[in-house]
Amino acid sequence: MCTVIAVGGCTSKKIVLPRPTPTELQKKFELKCHKDYNLNVTTRIVGKTFWIYAPTDKPLFEFAAESPTPPDPLKKPAKYELLYINGFFQDNSFNFEYDIISKIKSDMQNNGLTEKETDSFNQLYNNLNTAITETLLDPANPISFVVISITDIKKGIEVKITFYLEDYRMASVEGIPYDEFNKRILQESKGSTNYIGDEIGQHLDYNDISMSDFLTKQMINRIRFKFTQSDFPPQENYEDIILGIIADTNRYYHFTGFNAVHMEDIRTKKIMTLTPKQLESFGDNKPKDGQKPNGKLIHIIFEDGKTTIKYQ
Repeated sequence: MCTVIAVGGCTSKKIVLPRPTPTELQKKFELKCHKDYNLNVTTRIVGKTFWIYAPTDKPLFEFAAESPTPPDPLKKPAKYELLYINGFFQDNSFNFEYDIISKIKSDMQNNGLTEKETDSFNQLYNNLNTAITETLLDPANPISFVVISITDIKKGIEVKITFYLEDYRMASVEGIPYDEFNKRILQESKGSTNYIGDEIGQHLDYNDISMSDFLTKQMINRIRFKFTQSDFPPQENYEDIILGIIADTNRYYHFTGFNAVHMEDIRTKKIMTLTPKQLESFGDNKPKDGQKPNGKLIHIIFEDGKTTIKYQ
């Protein structure tokens, strides 16, 4: 969606091509945002990905006091510390590398401060979600992924949220728990002076999200959560836990478009490669011997502006 040209032989400048003529779907969404919430959003469709750029001059984050809470007796102390993890999908294979060490000591002190989203951010995000619910959920809609960029163009801070539209449909009719939907969302925060004053989203790298890349990032997020935030962090065989998360995530999406999973422990130099068949032995939702995984056929019906769900 953009072209990079060299200037003076040693520097480069990003030239953003004019936005393509908006589709009827884009016009409908943008009109909804402007008419109902006075939001001047900009949208683009790249492949099957719907991009939403929502600039604001209000802060996105703030510090707040945190109430002291007693230790949870059911929460197990972390035995391992995840120092690093990264991954990518290439040549029809998932590739992960990580660095995990035994956790000897833990600093349990709490300074009583927490960073959270501001009320203005939450209101803006909720308004965008309402607009998505009322304009994008028709199953005939060809969109697969939605990317929302909420950017403080005064301070140069961006929150980018990516989700699979079918997950959103399911959560909206309680086809999946909302907590599970939150685990499937990809959210990242960044800051740059390039974002300051950007009212139309010139800094964004518009692209079509692929399912394989989306799942890779979601797997990494789930692994991080398991090691750093879960009430039940890995106690033994953390490699099996990682493989289980990879296997279960593929099961959630019925994704079969891969030939292998490659894993490397960069500290011990241990390398593992598993086929999809071998991966079936891992995860909380692995099938029992001779049985297929439990599941439901869910029909989402969109009619007269309303969404209903039926199970089979």
